[in-house]
Amino acid sequence: MKLVLRAIFLLLLAIGGTMLWMLSHEDHYIYFPTQEMVQSPAGVGLSFRDIWFTTADGVKLHGWYIPHAHARFTLLHLHGNAGNISQRLAQYRRWHAMGLSVFAFDYRGYGASEGTPSEEGLHSDAVAAWSLLQNPGYAAADNIIIAGRSLGCAVAARLAGEVNPVGLALEVPFTSLPDMAEAAYPWLPLRHFVRSRLDTEAAVRSQHAPLLLISAANDEIIPHEMADQIFAAANPPKLRGNLAGGHNDFDVKSESRYFTLWLQWLNKLPEKQSAPGQWVSREPNTLL
Repeated sequence: MKLVLRAIFLLLLAIGGTMLWMLSHEDHYIYFPTQEMVQSPAGVGLSFRDIWFTTADGVKLHGWYIPHAHARFTLLHLHGNAGNISQRLAQYRRWHAMGLSVFAFDYRGYGASEGTPSEEGLHSDAVAAWSLLQNPGYAAADNIIIAGRSLGCAVAARLAGEVNPVGLALEVPFTSLPDMAEAAYPWLPLRHFVRSRLDTEAAVRSQHAPLLLISAANDEIIPHEMADQIFAAANPPKLRGNLAGGHNDFDVKSESRYFTLWLQWLNKLPEKQSAPGQWVSREPNTLL
Protein backbone atom coordinates (compact mmCIF):
# COMPACT_ATOMS: atom_id res chain seq x y z
CA MET A 1 0.00 0.00 0.00
CA LYS A 2 2.84 2.38 0.86
CA LEU A 3 4.41 1.72 -2.54
CA VAL A 4 1.15 2.55 -4.28
CA LEU A 5 0.74 5.76 -2.31
CA ARG A 6 4.35 6.68 -3.01
CA ALA A 7 3.84 6.07 -6.74
CA ILE A 8 0.69 8.22 -6.73
CA PHE A 9 2.52 10.98 -4.85
CA LEU A 10 5.41 10.96 -7.32
CA LEU A 11 2.99 10.99 -10.26
CA LEU A 12 1.10 13.96 -8.85
CA LEU A 13 4.37 15.69 -8.11
CA ALA A 14 5.52 15.18 -11.69
CA ILE A 15 2.20 16.42 -13.09
CA GLY A 16 2.24 19.43 -10.78
CA GLY A 17 5.82 20.29 -11.70
CA THR A 18 5.06 19.98 -15.41
CA MET A 19 2.02 22.21 -15.12
CA LEU A 20 3.89 24.79 -13.05
CA TRP A 21 6.64 24.96 -15.66
CA MET A 22 4.20 25.22 -18.58
CA LEU A 23 2.03 27.86 -16.94
CA SER A 24 5.01 29.97 -15.88
CA HIS A 25 6.29 29.83 -19.48
CA GLU A 26 2.84 30.02 -21.07
CA ASP A 27 3.70 32.48 -23.82
CA HIS A 28 6.55 30.24 -25.00
CA TYR A 29 3.97 27.58 -25.83
CA ILE A 30 1.79 30.05 -27.76
CA TYR A 31 4.07 32.34 -29.76
CA PHE A 32 6.89 31.21 -32.04
CA PRO A 33 8.20 34.38 -33.70
CA THR A 34 10.98 34.52 -36.26
CA GLN A 35 12.92 37.74 -36.74
CA GLU A 36 14.75 36.93 -39.98
CA MET A 37 13.00 38.35 -43.06
CA VAL A 38 13.58 35.86 -45.86
CA GLN A 39 11.97 37.74 -48.76
CA SER A 40 9.96 40.83 -49.64
CA PRO A 41 6.82 41.08 -51.81
CA ALA A 42 9.05 42.21 -54.68
CA GLY A 43 10.43 38.68 -54.75
CA VAL A 44 7.03 37.39 -55.90
CA GLY A 45 6.35 40.27 -58.28
CA LEU A 46 4.29 42.51 -55.98
CA SER A 47 4.78 46.25 -55.62
CA PHE A 48 4.68 47.33 -51.98
CA ARG A 49 5.46 49.99 -49.43
CA ASP A 50 7.38 49.38 -46.20
CA ILE A 51 5.22 50.71 -43.38
CA TRP A 52 6.28 51.56 -39.83
CA PHE A 53 3.69 52.52 -37.24
CA THR A 54 3.39 52.70 -33.46
CA THR A 55 0.85 51.20 -31.07
CA ALA A 56 -0.92 53.06 -28.28
CA ASP A 57 1.55 51.59 -25.77
CA GLY A 58 4.54 52.79 -27.81
CA VAL A 59 5.65 49.62 -29.64
CA LYS A 60 7.04 50.16 -33.14
CA LEU A 61 5.65 47.70 -35.69
CA HIS A 62 6.56 46.85 -39.28
CA GLY A 63 4.27 45.95 -42.14
CA TRP A 64 3.80 45.91 -45.90
CA TYR A 65 1.10 47.68 -47.85
CA ILE A 66 0.54 45.91 -51.17
CA PRO A 67 -1.83 48.07 -53.25
CA HIS A 68 -4.02 46.91 -56.09
CA ALA A 69 -4.80 49.55 -58.71
CA HIS A 70 -8.48 48.60 -58.90
CA ALA A 71 -9.12 47.37 -55.38
CA ARG A 72 -12.68 47.34 -54.08
CA PHE A 73 -11.48 46.24 -50.64
CA THR A 74 -8.35 46.39 -48.51
CA LEU A 75 -7.54 43.20 -46.58
CA LEU A 76 -5.97 43.54 -43.14
CA HIS A 77 -4.21 40.27 -42.38
CA LEU A 78 -3.58 38.89 -38.88
CA HIS A 79 -1.24 35.93 -39.22
CA GLY A 80 -0.66 32.79 -37.19
CA ASN A 81 1.59 32.16 -34.22
CA ALA A 82 4.86 31.26 -35.99
CA GLY A 83 7.31 32.87 -38.40
CA ASN A 84 6.63 36.35 -39.79
CA ILE A 85 5.09 38.08 -42.81
CA SER A 86 8.03 37.27 -45.08
CA GLN A 87 7.02 33.59 -44.99
CA ARG A 88 3.44 34.27 -46.12
CA LEU A 89 3.95 35.89 -49.51
CA ALA A 90 2.01 33.19 -51.36
CA GLN A 91 -1.06 34.16 -49.32
CA TYR A 92 -0.67 37.82 -50.15
CA ARG A 93 -0.17 37.08 -53.85
CA ARG A 94 -3.42 35.06 -53.94
CA TRP A 95 -5.43 37.85 -52.34
CA HIS A 96 -3.84 40.43 -54.62
CA ALA A 97 -4.81 38.27 -57.61
CA MET A 98 -8.40 38.45 -56.36
CA GLY A 99 -8.29 42.23 -56.76
CA LEU A 100 -7.55 43.11 -53.14
CA SER A 101 -5.10 45.55 -51.66
CA VAL A 102 -3.35 43.86 -48.74
CA PHE A 103 -1.93 45.23 -45.52
CA ALA A 104 0.16 42.64 -43.71
CA PHE A 105 2.13 43.39 -40.58
CA ASP A 106 4.08 41.59 -37.91
CA TYR A 107 2.90 41.51 -34.34
CA ARG A 108 5.25 42.74 -31.65
CA GLY A 109 8.27 40.44 -31.40
CA TYR A 110 7.82 39.08 -34.93
CA GLY A 111 9.95 40.00 -37.93
CA ALA A 112 11.23 43.56 -37.70
CA SER A 113 8.60 44.63 -35.15
CA GLU A 114 9.74 45.53 -31.67
CA GLY A 115 8.46 44.18 -28.37
CA THR A 116 7.34 40.84 -26.95
CA PRO A 117 4.10 39.08 -27.93
CA SER A 118 1.18 38.64 -25.55
CA GLU A 119 -2.59 38.37 -25.94
CA GLU A 120 -3.28 42.00 -25.05
CA GLY A 121 -0.22 43.09 -27.00
CA LEU A 122 -1.47 41.45 -30.19
CA HIS A 123 -4.84 43.11 -29.73
CA SER A 124 -3.15 46.50 -29.37
CA ASP A 125 -1.17 45.76 -32.53
CA ALA A 126 -4.35 44.93 -34.46
CA VAL A 127 -6.06 48.12 -33.25
CA ALA A 128 -3.05 50.18 -34.37
CA ALA A 129 -3.09 48.53 -37.81
CA TRP A 130 -6.81 49.23 -38.21
CA SER A 131 -6.26 52.87 -37.19
CA LEU A 132 -3.44 53.20 -39.69
CA LEU A 133 -5.70 52.10 -42.55
CA GLN A 134 -8.11 54.94 -41.79
CA ASN A 135 -5.50 57.42 -43.01
CA PRO A 136 -5.35 58.85 -46.55
CA GLY A 137 -3.19 56.91 -48.98
CA TYR A 138 -4.66 53.46 -48.44
CA ALA A 139 -6.89 52.32 -51.31
CA ALA A 140 -10.42 51.35 -50.32
CA ALA A 141 -9.66 52.29 -46.71
CA ASP A 142 -13.40 52.61 -46.01
CA ASN A 143 -13.97 49.00 -47.10
CA ILE A 144 -11.64 46.91 -44.97
CA ILE A 145 -11.82 43.15 -44.66
CA ILE A 146 -10.25 41.71 -41.51
CA ALA A 147 -8.73 38.28 -42.18
CA GLY A 148 -7.13 35.99 -39.62
CA ARG A 149 -5.45 32.62 -39.85
CA SER A 150 -5.08 30.13 -36.98
CA LEU A 151 -4.10 32.14 -33.87
CA GLY A 152 -4.76 35.30 -35.88
CA CYS A 153 -8.45 34.34 -36.05
CA ALA A 154 -8.87 35.12 -32.36
CA VAL A 155 -7.17 38.49 -32.85
CA ALA A 156 -9.23 39.21 -35.98
CA ALA A 157 -12.59 38.27 -34.46
CA ARG A 158 -11.98 40.38 -31.37
CA LEU A 159 -11.01 43.39 -33.50
CA ALA A 160 -14.06 42.92 -35.74
CA GLY A 161 -16.31 43.14 -32.68
CA GLU A 162 -14.89 46.56 -31.85
CA VAL A 163 -14.74 48.17 -35.30
CA ASN A 164 -16.87 48.01 -38.44
CA PRO A 165 -15.19 45.90 -41.12
CA VAL A 166 -16.98 45.13 -44.36
CA GLY A 167 -16.23 41.43 -43.74
CA LEU A 168 -14.43 39.00 -41.45
CA ALA A 169 -12.56 35.98 -42.85
CA LEU A 170 -11.32 33.23 -40.53
CA GLU A 171 -9.06 30.47 -41.83
CA VAL A 172 -8.38 27.31 -39.77
CA PRO A 173 -9.61 28.87 -36.51
CA PHE A 174 -9.64 27.36 -33.03
CA THR A 175 -12.39 28.04 -30.49
CA SER A 176 -10.20 29.26 -27.62
CA LEU A 177 -6.81 28.74 -26.03
CA PRO A 178 -8.23 26.76 -23.07
CA ASP A 179 -9.89 24.42 -25.57
CA MET A 180 -6.60 24.04 -27.46
CA ALA A 181 -4.71 23.36 -24.21
CA GLU A 182 -7.14 20.56 -23.41
CA ALA A 183 -6.91 19.13 -26.94
CA ALA A 184 -3.10 19.22 -26.98
CA TYR A 185 -2.58 18.00 -23.40
CA PRO A 186 -5.70 16.01 -22.44
CA TRP A 187 -3.95 14.42 -19.44
CA LEU A 188 -3.34 17.84 -17.81
CA PRO A 189 -6.06 20.20 -16.46
CA LEU A 190 -4.40 23.19 -18.12
CA ARG A 191 -7.61 24.70 -19.47
CA HIS A 192 -8.56 25.77 -15.94
CA PHE A 193 -5.30 27.65 -15.33
CA VAL A 194 -4.09 29.24 -18.59
CA ARG A 195 -4.12 33.04 -18.45
CA SER A 196 -4.56 33.68 -22.16
CA ARG A 197 -8.04 33.23 -23.58
CA LEU A 198 -7.77 33.98 -27.33
CA ASP A 199 -11.45 33.14 -27.51
CA THR A 200 -12.49 33.14 -31.17
CA GLU A 201 -15.86 31.54 -30.48
CA ALA A 202 -16.89 34.21 -27.96
CA ALA A 203 -15.63 37.00 -30.21
CA VAL A 204 -17.66 35.95 -33.26
CA ARG A 205 -20.81 36.16 -31.16
CA SER A 206 -20.07 39.87 -30.65
CA GLN A 207 -19.50 40.86 -34.27
CA HIS A 208 -21.97 41.17 -37.16
CA ALA A 209 -19.90 41.58 -40.31
CA PRO A 210 -20.42 38.95 -43.05
CA LEU A 211 -18.28 35.95 -42.15
CA LEU A 212 -16.19 33.62 -44.29
CA LEU A 213 -14.91 30.59 -42.39
CA ILE A 214 -12.50 28.12 -44.01
CA SER A 215 -11.36 24.92 -42.33
CA ALA A 216 -8.92 22.22 -43.46
CA ALA A 217 -10.38 18.74 -43.84
CA ASN A 218 -7.12 17.12 -42.73
CA ASP A 219 -6.08 19.65 -40.10
CA GLU A 220 -3.48 17.93 -37.94
CA ILE A 221 -3.27 20.75 -35.38
CA ILE A 222 -6.78 22.02 -34.69
CA PRO A 223 -9.67 19.59 -34.05
CA HIS A 224 -12.17 19.86 -36.87
CA GLU A 225 -15.17 20.31 -34.57
CA MET A 226 -13.80 23.67 -33.42
CA ALA A 227 -14.58 25.24 -36.79
CA ASP A 228 -18.09 23.77 -36.57
CA GLN A 229 -18.59 25.38 -33.16
CA ILE A 230 -17.37 28.78 -34.31
CA PHE A 231 -19.56 28.73 -37.41
CA ALA A 232 -22.60 27.75 -35.35
CA ALA A 233 -21.90 30.58 -32.89
CA ALA A 234 -21.40 33.25 -35.55
CA ASN A 235 -24.10 35.70 -36.54
CA PRO A 236 -25.43 35.61 -40.11
CA PRO A 237 -24.68 36.24 -42.87
CA LYS A 238 -21.96 33.60 -43.03
CA LEU A 239 -20.35 31.27 -45.54
CA ARG A 240 -18.44 28.07 -44.75
CA GLY A 241 -15.88 26.10 -46.73
CA ASN A 242 -14.03 22.92 -45.78
CA LEU A 243 -11.05 22.38 -48.05
CA ALA A 244 -8.83 19.36 -48.57
CA GLY A 245 -5.37 19.67 -47.03
CA GLY A 246 -3.68 20.21 -43.70
CA HIS A 247 -3.42 23.18 -41.37
CA ASN A 248 -0.64 24.87 -43.32
CA ASP A 249 -1.26 23.73 -46.90
CA PHE A 250 -5.03 23.64 -47.49
CA ASP A 251 -4.83 26.74 -49.69
CA VAL A 252 -2.11 25.10 -51.79
CA LYS A 253 -3.70 21.67 -52.14
CA SER A 254 -7.13 23.18 -52.79
CA GLU A 255 -6.04 26.38 -54.52
CA SER A 256 -8.77 26.37 -57.18
CA ARG A 257 -11.56 25.83 -54.64
CA TYR A 258 -9.92 28.36 -52.33
CA PHE A 259 -10.11 31.03 -55.05
CA THR A 260 -13.71 30.07 -55.88
CA LEU A 261 -14.82 30.29 -52.27
CA TRP A 262 -13.14 33.63 -51.63
CA LEU A 263 -14.49 35.17 -54.85
CA GLN A 264 -17.99 33.90 -54.08
CA TRP A 265 -17.81 35.61 -50.70
CA LEU A 266 -16.21 38.81 -52.02
CA ASN A 267 -18.93 39.18 -54.65
CA LYS A 268 -21.54 39.15 -51.87
CA LEU A 269 -19.92 41.76 -49.67
CA PRO A 270 -21.76 45.06 -49.34
CA GLU A 271 -20.47 48.38 -50.51
CA LYS A 272 -19.93 50.97 -47.79
CA GLN A 273 -23.33 52.54 -48.35
CA SER A 274 -25.12 49.26 -47.61
CA ALA A 275 -26.43 48.55 -44.13
CA PRO A 276 -23.88 46.75 -41.90
CA GLY A 277 -24.15 42.99 -42.26
CA GLN A 278 -26.34 43.17 -45.38
CA TRP A 279 -25.44 40.97 -48.36
CA VAL A 280 -25.50 42.37 -51.88
CA SER A 281 -26.63 38.91 -53.02
CA ARG A 282 -29.61 37.24 -51.35
CA GLU A 283 -28.32 33.71 -51.81
CA PRO A 284 -28.68 31.48 -48.72
CA ASN A 285 -25.74 30.57 -46.51
CA THR A 286 -23.66 27.89 -48.21
CA LEU A 287 -21.49 25.01 -47.09
CA LEU A 288 -19.02 24.21 -49.84
